[in-house]
Formats: sequence, C-alpha cells, structure tokens
Amino acid sequence: MFLRRILGVKNSTTNWAVLRECGQEPLQFFWFRATIRFFNSMLDSNSETLRCVLKADLHLASFDSSCWSAQVSNAFNGLQSSAMFKQKMLRATQVPMQEFICDLRFRHLKVWREAEFSCPRAVNKKAVTYHKWCGSSESGPRDSPFSIPSYLQGSGQGSGKHVLRNFSRFRLRAHHLRVESCKWHGGSSICDKCECGEVQDEKHVLFFCKCAEVCELRMIQRPF
Repeated sequence: MFLRRILGVKNSTTNWAVLRECGQEPLQFFWFRATIRFFNSMLDSNSETLRCVLKADLHLASFDSSCWSAQVSNAFNGLQSSAMFKQKMLRATQVPMQEFICDLRFRHLKVWREAEFSCPRAVNKKAVTYHKWCGSSESGPRDSPFSIPSYLQGSGQGSGKHVLRNFSRFRLRAHHLRVESCKWHGGSSICDKCECGEVQDEKHVLFFCKCAEVCELRMIQRPF
C-alpha cells in the first residue's frame, strides 16, 4: 500500500488508522460516490438509448440479483437512508448526492464511533489506541472528515524523513515498544526500562516511564 510506504509502517498496521493519519477516505467511499454520480448522469443523458438501457436494467433488478442495478441497490444496505436511496434508484429518479455522501461517510466512520467507548489498555486494538491517544478530532477539508496532522505538513519537513517515519510508527503502533513487540517475539509487555511494573505502551513512555533516556526525550521540544 502506497500510504504505508510513505509513513514507513508495517503491514500489520490497521488500514483505518493509516487512512485517517493521511486524511484520506477509503477507496470504497470514492467508488460508491462515483457510481451514484454516474447513475444520476445517465438519467439526464441526451442519449435515448442509454436511458432505455438503464430502465431495462432497473426492471431486471427485481428478479435478477446479478445485474448492475441490483448490485448497486444492495450496496445501500447499512446506510441510514438506505430505503429512500433504493426507492429513488429503482424508480429512476435522482439520488440526492449531498445526503448520500453524508450518509456514506457516517457509515464508514462507524469504526471510530465504536472505538470511542473502548479503553486502549483494555482491548489492546490498534484502531482504538490510535483514536483515543493519537487521532486528530479536528475536521479536515471539505472532501475529508479528518485533517492531516501537523508533523506531515510543512511544519515538520525540516526534521528529516527518518524522524517523520519514526513519529508515524509511534502514532500508528508500528514501533518496538513491548506492548507491540511481545506479540511477535513473546515475553512480557511490562516495561523493562523502569521498575514501575506497568505495560510499556505509548502513554507510559510519554508520561510515566522513569528511565533516564526517556525522561531526557520528554525535555526535547519538537516543532510538531
């Protein structure tokens, strides 16, 4: 995945966190949005043949689940206004794009709504950890629900690619802290740098670890 190479993270990093870190929507969002725009444009087409083909396909959808219209109609499942969208499509009327896009985005953001009610140390899931401890809650540009973090913007360009990648790996739990490395190499997740007996995760390293090296790092001010 191209975004993984940019951030320098491993394949085990959850796709949802990688996309959010880069301020991107999932591919399915763009595919579905383009499909509905294509449907609406066919309704307004100057080609009588194209409109007839579309109406025939819509008629076929009532008894053949393999046709294009039936497959698109099934893709509405899970949306809050799925019944309304299906009805408009099967009646060959325009699907309201703004309502559809908001509803589709709401469905894709379900993973973060579920993460909101979980504790990173209780469930130990990367998406939950990212959302609770690292994910930006600020609204992004019009075409994205999330903004790109400042370290990936101009403010962090002078720090070097290796610094930016290490920062990405830390935020996306693609690091070598024991909470992650114990899954691959075995052993305990307890911090071996101090005698606190706590899990060595991002929160512990940033705020509580008493290791001299870690304490020194806390004093370094970063431009991001």
